Amino acid sequence: MAGPVVGITVGPTGSDSPHGDSRARRQLHLVARVDHGGTDSEPAYGFSLEENGKTSPVAPPFLPGPTIVLKRGEPVSITVENRLPEPTSVHWHGIELESYYDGVPGFAGNGSRVAPAIAPGKSFEARFTPPRSGTFIYHTHVDEMRQQQAGLSGALVVVDSPTLYDPVSDWVLLVTAPRRVADDNVVFLNGTATPPERTMRVGERYRLRFINIHTSRPNMIMRVLQGDKLQTWRSLAKDGMDLPSERSVVGPAEIQMGNGETYDFEFSPSEAGDLHLDIRAAAGALLASMPIAVK
Repeated sequence: MAGPVVGITVGPTGSDSPHGDSRARRQLHLVARVDHGGTDSEPAYGFSLEENGKTSPVAPPFLPGPTIVLKRGEPVSITVENRLPEPTSVHWHGIELESYYDGVPGFAGNGSRVAPAIAPGKSFEARFTPPRSGTFIYHTHVDEMRQQQAGLSGALVVVDSPTLYDPVSDWVLLVTAPRRVADDNVVFLNGTATPPERTMRVGERYRLRFINIHTSRPNMIMRVLQGDKLQTWRSLAKDGMDLPSERSVVGPAEIQMGNGETYDFEFSPSEAGDLHLDIRAAAGALLASMPIAVK
């Protein structure tokens, strides 16, 4: 997310097609929209997701970005439509796909076939086949600091079976910069600085998918506590890749994250009571807290 950028060209093998998988593709429509409450200098933007005539969300606010759930190995076409007053793009962060569709305008692609920025009123079709299940991110890659803070980011979750994906037990925890607040001591968790209480059941297993796409704060620590007592969880994955068995271990329920990282953990509450998921600065300041009621 910062520092030097290196491009690597991977040549095709004899069996590779420059146009990707030829099977029938699932069709999604991701729309970048103007949200309520912005100004010219500090805009409020967001995404809506359309499939089979259904839109999520159907009306403002468009924050957080809708979670896109894809099936491993299933070809998908995501048409990104720009209804903003300025160019934008969508980068599919952390997942392997053909460079041209990667969403970095003026850079992604090969030779004369380079991905463009999406002009206002125009669209761009991203085509790929997710090679593995995991937790990934999608976000703008035009004027990133401004447009991401405006709201143009979301979670991309790839699973083996979308019919078995249950957001009640599979939690996306998207950490972003707050809109129009020049204060690194405030962060948004799933689109708000004051996340509402969520509920867990004793003995049930929950997958916690942490995503840090904050634009400026370099390090944050996520913890699950009961009062001041740190809980335990099992580490599952890092940056969309399952951990080997020797690293998938039970340990203290805390992790320090940098910008652009994702972590997956399995958490199972052992008793009823009140928990809280805290996000703190590396120096200790509390940035956000989400209450969890265990029943």
